[in-house]
Amino acid sequence: MKRISFALLLLSAVFATAGCGSAAGANNPDPGFTEKNSDTAPGSSPETEALSSAADYSIPEPDLPELDFGEGPFIIFAGKVGQAGILTWLEDLDYENLLFPASAFLSSEGLTGEVVNDAVYNRNLMVEEKFNLRFQIEKSEIRCDEPILAGEPIDLVLASGTVLAETALSGVYENMSSIPYLDLTAEYWSPRCLEGTVVDSLVFMMPSDICLDPLVHTGILFFNKRILSENDLENPYDMVRQNTWTLENFLNLVRSVHKDLNGNGTMDVDDLFGGLFRYEWRDGAWMQFYFGAGQTYTRIDKDLGRALAFNPEIGQGIIDRLYEVLEDRRICMDFEDVEKLGGPELYDQIFLEGRSLFCQHFITSTDVFREMEDDFGIVPNPKYDSDQDRYYQRVDPGSGMFSIPVTTPSVEKTGAVAEYMSWLSHNTVLPAYYEITIKTKRVRDEDAVEMLDIIRNSRVFEFGDLYQTRISHYVWDAYVFRSFPQRVSANEKLLGKAVARYVSRLRSLE
Repeated sequence: MKRISFALLLLSAVFATAGCGSAAGANNPDPGFTEKNSDTAPGSSPETEALSSAADYSIPEPDLPELDFGEGPFIIFAGKVGQAGILTWLEDLDYENLLFPASAFLSSEGLTGEVVNDAVYNRNLMVEEKFNLRFQIEKSEIRCDEPILAGEPIDLVLASGTVLAETALSGVYENMSSIPYLDLTAEYWSPRCLEGTVVDSLVFMMPSDICLDPLVHTGILFFNKRILSENDLENPYDMVRQNTWTLENFLNLVRSVHKDLNGNGTMDVDDLFGGLFRYEWRDGAWMQFYFGAGQTYTRIDKDLGRALAFNPEIGQGIIDRLYEVLEDRRICMDFEDVEKLGGPELYDQIFLEGRSLFCQHFITSTDVFREMEDDFGIVPNPKYDSDQDRYYQRVDPGSGMFSIPVTTPSVEKTGAVAEYMSWLSHNTVLPAYYEITIKTKRVRDEDAVEMLDIIRNSRVFEFGDLYQTRISHYVWDAYVFRSFPQRVSANEKLLGKAVARYVSRLRSLE
């Protein structure tokens, strides 16, 4: 009964929270957004009204007992984490130019007057004073599971989600759903990650507002306002609000802009394009738009733990729409094309210099484009069609998450500190970075602020991607071979067995 009750509790919490609905979209509409509101403001939709509100900074403080840990250490371990991802430690951190902030959100050497640095410093000081402890941040070049296997007393681990998933199978982490004081359905953890990755009551890694890496590594679309205006094209902001920001309408905009500016008869990095798109099996345009269309790999199943959740008709429909535009080198360039023509930095440079209408990137890239001469805008992934109830944004599965090692000296101590620190981060570090650094210093209009809130509240995490089930490889191949039925549907039995094997291995750890 424990497995079923936890899943039901999770789903009820997800559906009750704006922006935390099932990642089903056109495949399975989110029940949290089916009810129409007759009082919605003109020019907006019920969904944008619900999703575009800022983060809730009024969440009550967790009800924790008075705890005194006698000035003992609280050890957080982070470092190089193997082939699936590396968290880079940054020296002389400059939060104004912070591109890879995973480990940077753990500690600060002192007050500098920079808003995020000072929020991190003050948060840590408040946690230390509340519990009478001292933080010990261990930066290391070794894999995150090695010190645990060696029996070292560690309270919390920060690593990329994919590596935590890989190492969890060796039994080195506690089940976070059974740790005292943790409320994993709270906004300062991530109900969206629970929905997309939980098996029964088993949770071995979770994002937390202690580290905002999953937020800044959420995929988004940038667009050039000058190019839009010069070509008399419809404003994407209006399309989002009018529920016409669909895959077809987005691609029509992309098709509308391309020109051989240097007149050499070949489209190259000096010419004008409809879009710049990433070409990667995890973060590429096809994968972003697949999840943007409300599609997932798996869903919660009370008996199986996780079950496959493919919709072949929609999967093929996305491929058919995308391929004829994204693969037309007269219209679009992808990251690999640009890299071959002059290096990876040209991808950003083309957009910075005003030679592409759209550019696919991450929230963290608002820093890259803040010195851009042309004004830029930000929009979420388009919907599959106007019947889709809401927007969805894919989070890089290699983003930083937390696990609790089985070598933690006290699960009560770790639970209390992690819960309070997550809540406090939500109310201090998150607004410092998201509300001030991103919204105030990096974007240029109130429309972009509204879009960022929609994006933040519609992020997607996926079990079949976090764990190495190889589903992403088959879904990627579906685009490469232009056949979802041939590459995915025909292999569902194989993929179902892969998911079942991981579920079985996770259940064996309970």
